[in-house]
Amino acid sequence: MNNNSKNIRKSNFLVPLIVCVVTLAAWAFYSAANLDSDSKQLPRDDFYVHFIDVGQGDCALIEAQGRFMLIDGGERGNEDQVTKYLKAQGVQQLDYVVATHPHSDHIGGLAYGILDNFSVGTVIAPRFSPENMPDTNTFEAFLQAVARLAEQGAKALYAVPGDHFALGEASFTVLGPLREYPGSYNNNSVIIQILFENSSVLFMGDAEKTVESDLAKHWGEALRADLLKAGHHGSKTSSNDVLLDLTLSSDMVISCGVGNSYGHPSRVVLERCKSRQIQVHRTDINGTIVFSSNGTSFTLKD
Repeated sequence: MNNNSKNIRKSNFLVPLIVCVVTLAAWAFYSAANLDSDSKQLPRDDFYVHFIDVGQGDCALIEAQGRFMLIDGGERGNEDQVTKYLKAQGVQQLDYVVATHPHSDHIGGLAYGILDNFSVGTVIAPRFSPENMPDTNTFEAFLQAVARLAEQGAKALYAVPGDHFALGEASFTVLGPLREYPGSYNNNSVIIQILFENSSVLFMGDAEKTVESDLAKHWGEALRADLLKAGHHGSKTSSNDVLLDLTLSSDMVISCGVGNSYGHPSRVVLERCKSRQIQVHRTDINGTIVFSSNGTSFTLKD
């Protein structure tokens, strides 16, 4: 198919999404892994954050009083495992799905099955200008999955900094991206801070040091979080001093694959955490990681 035909097809596909408030934008990349298929359903009277082991990718489930949000879905090939894990936790409806950015290790599972297995309320994703919109099979599959959700009444929203949403007794705020970063899908990651009473968790997507500096200037001490999901799988491009010094997190979770070819997590990042007495938890070592909060602090679940 020539480029002109492909552009016309994509334009025709996006127009009805805009009309339905369902235009998103953008994505593609690598990886895969395994989940614990024997996961037990947890009690429902607290706030839980599940960092699901999808190998070299990202996927997290947040639950608050029977309300659920999914952040990313791992690579294509993880969709059945993620779906099984979610159903083991009692998920029937996802109130929110956040697709942080276009790389396939974040949206592949969403595009190729997860979104078709649950009722979804709202999808949130970053906005891209036409010249920066990705042109990949994964992206098109994601758009098609969102279009199917729209037909069932779901909404899709661009990530707008400062937008605030309720999730049971918890809430979350979009902190970024603050602007478009041409040429870097990582830096256009949706950044989410979730609050449950006096405890908070910060999700950095794959954002790198440029974004971390911009966030620090814009939000300052509002970036503080008890629990931090490391940006870019623990790469040395992320989790820099400026961010760690502002968040004052006591725990960091790094989602990465066993023996991955990228060298994640970076020794530099691990040393930064060690010097600040930040406890690091890794999916390549620990598998799926679950924290609960009583509203004051987080506890690592067995």
